[in-house]
Amino acid sequence: MSALSAIKSIWKVINFIREIFLNLIFLIIIILIFSGITLVKEAQKKEIIPQYGALVLDIEGVIVDTTLYSDEIYALQNKIYGKKVNTSRENSLFELTQKIAQAAADPKITSIVLKLDNFVGADMSSLQYIGKYLTKFSEANKPIYAYGSNFNQSQYYLASYANKIYLTPLGAVNVYGLAANNLYYKTLLDNLKINTHVFRVGTYKSAIEPFIRDDMSEEAKSNTTRWLTLMWNNYLNDISSQRKKADTQLVPAPDTMLANLKATNGNMAQYAISNGLVDVIASNYQFESEFTHQHHISIYDYQLKSKNKNLDSDDNEGNKPLIAVVFVNGTITDGENSSNVAGSQDIVEQLRKIRKNLNVHNIQAVVLRVNSPGGSVDASEAIRSELEALRSYQIPIVISMGGMAASGGYWISTASDYIVASPNTITGSIGIFGIIPTFENSLSHIGVYSDGVTTSPLANNTSTQNLPIEMNQLIQTSIDNGYQTFISLVAKARNMTIEQVDKIGQGQVWLGSEASKIGLVDKLGDFDDAIEIAATLANVADYEIDWQKPQGNWFNAFYSDVIAMLPKSTAEIFFEQLPEAKQLQQHVSLWNKFHDPQNRYIYCLNCADVH
Repeated sequence: MSALSAIKSIWKVINFIREIFLNLIFLIIIILIFSGITLVKEAQKKEIIPQYGALVLDIEGVIVDTTLYSDEIYALQNKIYGKKVNTSRENSLFELTQKIAQAAADPKITSIVLKLDNFVGADMSSLQYIGKYLTKFSEANKPIYAYGSNFNQSQYYLASYANKIYLTPLGAVNVYGLAANNLYYKTLLDNLKINTHVFRVGTYKSAIEPFIRDDMSEEAKSNTTRWLTLMWNNYLNDISSQRKKADTQLVPAPDTMLANLKATNGNMAQYAISNGLVDVIASNYQFESEFTHQHHISIYDYQLKSKNKNLDSDDNEGNKPLIAVVFVNGTITDGENSSNVAGSQDIVEQLRKIRKNLNVHNIQAVVLRVNSPGGSVDASEAIRSELEALRSYQIPIVISMGGMAASGGYWISTASDYIVASPNTITGSIGIFGIIPTFENSLSHIGVYSDGVTTSPLANNTSTQNLPIEMNQLIQTSIDNGYQTFISLVAKARNMTIEQVDKIGQGQVWLGSEASKIGLVDKLGDFDDAIEIAATLANVADYEIDWQKPQGNWFNAFYSDVIAMLPKSTAEIFFEQLPEAKQLQQHVSLWNKFHDPQNRYIYCLNCADVH
């Protein structure tokens, strides 16, 4: 047998094994898909759980405007792995508040118990919105109780709405203040010999600082200190109002706090009760014993009596006028929606569907719920232009700003008739930047070089070579033009001059209460206010809300759901909750998720990290 024949025989064997291996993988995937579908259907068969007693808000994970995964998936996860705490769980803000509102009017629900040990947190705007509904529950003469072992600041904010707060004997209330920290990579990039080309407009546009500095600039510190201090004061005012105690008593200066803590011999629980943070020190057994006469029902088991409407349903009785709600939740990029990503393709498709079916579905107004630090200029503009197209049909567009509507989030908000922001909404950040890494120094360090010929310096645009001077000038000119476009859009939308917008622009971040004073928003309020304003502008009274959901790719949805069901180690869960880990994900996304054709981004990176 010749050498060639031997090689052919070996290749046939290898190819045969490869085909068997690939077929086995394909078969496993098919089995997983059909098994998953069967399990989902099984999970959808809800157990009959009594709908009475004390409603327990045992929230796990985080609260977001719109969720990526369905409740059925989490139920399926519990069936597969048993009931385990899931601190990565996403909870719908609006479904939660709808349940609290229903419970307030439900004679079978006698009280609310806040058990928040597994609640990771939410932005201030969302916490205030939930607090509004807890207040309505109290006004229905129904008591609220809170119990915990260690209250973080988000947990304690909600607990402050309780008639009585219980704390375990070894527990603590960790309310100390707000911080906004960042990671910086200049030295790391220098050590890796990565050449970072940065283009920006805006003195305060700090999104690119992590890549060109090892610390926060004085301009960024000054800007962040201003709005962060204001947010903290709002937090203190709210909890002191709920607890009916002075904020200086609840959260004294550090020296006073340490002196008071030493007076209790370092007993954090005794310190909390002495300073009015809690009302009762009780063990879990003692707390449960006090409420043994009541049946408890989890917020996850309490069922809404009326389902949310959507365009694909046929239950719009009497063809009532509809106010459509579209979500822009997360970093704005092209493509589809995913976790913490607002895909312009999905959002534009929703808006276009509304525009093309106005008469069929009797849509009279649109509320765009924006909770985003921005992202790609191209993706943001795609959404903004589709909003303008919808407005040309005389359909009112009202912006409801959530915890954040900054940079690209504000860009799309300019295409509206009215803007409603929470006092604690992080907004503004009117600025633009571009960032392109090249690796010619990294490659040459290991003996790899790039060379060739080109018909023009502008054509020689590759990550393996330094950017030509002409390309640098071209990109900076494009960035300058992008900034002029941004402030022109704002000036036209807010009836300001270019000079006025530039003065409050330059990448400066503003809190909602400040933005209202300088003309960036029309009204301070919440989502309910936005709905009412939309109804007023559309001149409708008896209407229903159409909660929009993207169509979505079924395979991607299934894959995401399978990923959601995979168990995570304690270390993974802990790491995910670290502010630094979240920052790192956001920083990497600048290069990973952003695919703007002109490398132009309107993004507020530092806005997103408050803890």
